[in-house]
Amino acid sequence: MKGALARLQLGETLNQSSFSTSSSNPSRFQNLVEARAADGSLPSSAPLGTDVDTDVDDRDFILSQDFFCTPDYITPDNQHMMNGWDCTKLENIPCPKSPEKSNTVKSKRRRQCQNDISLNPLSPTLSGNQPIVELEADVFGMDEVLIEKSTATEPRKVQNYVSQSAVALRCRVMPPPCFKNPYIKDASEMGIDPLGNQRSKCAAFFPAFMGGNGLSRYCADFHEIEQIGSGYFSHVFKVLNRIDGCLYAVKRSMKQLHLDTERRKAMMEVQSLAALGSHENIVGYYSSWFENEQLHIQMELCDHSLSINKLSQPFKEGEILEALYQIAKALLFIHGRGIVHLDVKPDNIYVKNGVYKLGDFGCATLLDKSLPIEEGDARYMPQEILNEKYDDLDKADIFSLGVAIYELIRGSPLPESGPQILNLREGKLPLLPGHSLQFQNLLKVMLDPNPVWRPSAKDLVENPIFDKVRRNGRA
Repeated sequence: MKGALARLQLGETLNQSSFSTSSSNPSRFQNLVEARAADGSLPSSAPLGTDVDTDVDDRDFILSQDFFCTPDYITPDNQHMMNGWDCTKLENIPCPKSPEKSNTVKSKRRRQCQNDISLNPLSPTLSGNQPIVELEADVFGMDEVLIEKSTATEPRKVQNYVSQSAVALRCRVMPPPCFKNPYIKDASEMGIDPLGNQRSKCAAFFPAFMGGNGLSRYCADFHEIEQIGSGYFSHVFKVLNRIDGCLYAVKRSMKQLHLDTERRKAMMEVQSLAALGSHENIVGYYSSWFENEQLHIQMELCDHSLSINKLSQPFKEGEILEALYQIAKALLFIHGRGIVHLDVKPDNIYVKNGVYKLGDFGCATLLDKSLPIEEGDARYMPQEILNEKYDDLDKADIFSLGVAIYELIRGSPLPESGPQILNLREGKLPLLPGHSLQFQNLLKVMLDPNPVWRPSAKDLVENPIFDKVRRNGRA
């Protein structure tokens, strides 16, 4: 029995080895047969009637991998080319063009047939039929044609492909950019955006960095009660915070800010308020954000402004002195931090619980003229600002405050132009019946056409006319 099994094994081995396509590369099974024949473990030259050596363990050999090893029918002829490749130089190898659709399908089918043949060595198709060799030659001949076509093409510059979904995901998790606050002197390194390079790649998918997720922070955090103000560039709403239950004023820009220059200009008010910090005579600032490409500013809710259109009667001197003193303290505070307002007028002076507060810093700039200068309402501007002479910007705020106080005493809005405005810019103040001479002299010096002769905010606060106001404040 053992001898018959050995002869059967040897016969199948020699039959399969005769169909090898490469004589220079004998299969592993052939090497095993020759080696065992050489040392006498297998009777390669014994006649059929003789028995094999009883020391050979046929059972162990049949169960080994060598017995079921597939003959090397699928080794390509150009195998030496594959072994000679350097992995470190793969990037210099051009990517071959994809074959035509018909060729690709044909190649896939034939390779599938080839895999089925190689995985089943006991299949009847391995009995020595010639079509197997022809199929092999056809398949590898097609591969050679594809390789020749790929080597004939010139190498192209490979471009990395990133799907739009991947870029969109990266943009959604990326935080908004950081902006340098020009009103803070020690913020030289705070304007660096570490994600600027990645953010520029997302610009095509998210043109603006705000409001990209479709959620409304305004609607989620606040309940809008009513509109309480409107200006040239924004609306102001009275809102209730849904979490803390407090009332605030939210200022929202009227138009969408598509351009980066528009957004940066709108942020000047936010940045100046944030840089100034808290002061009792400045409208409080809490938060800001962009939504639907509109700037939203959450601020302190005041009772009303000193707008002439909302006043029922003119101010008396005691009320005027109180308002003048408190706004002068606000100017002293902001001038001490190198910032000027450039839009002081009754509409931008607010009242809360009897305290006067300066608001609307949309035209605020720096005293050192390092930022663009844009003056506010021309009716309250001195002549040097209209002539674009910016050497004494802080004194321009003093002039504007003087005109605002005169308008409150007058009890009616100033005209856009005319002799009244020209007389005020020339320092020609009409008499004010019912007001002290000391007060009229102070107001006149505030409107001096020469900015050098105007008092500073500190001079105003320290003026003896406010002694009574200060005593009332301490009481």
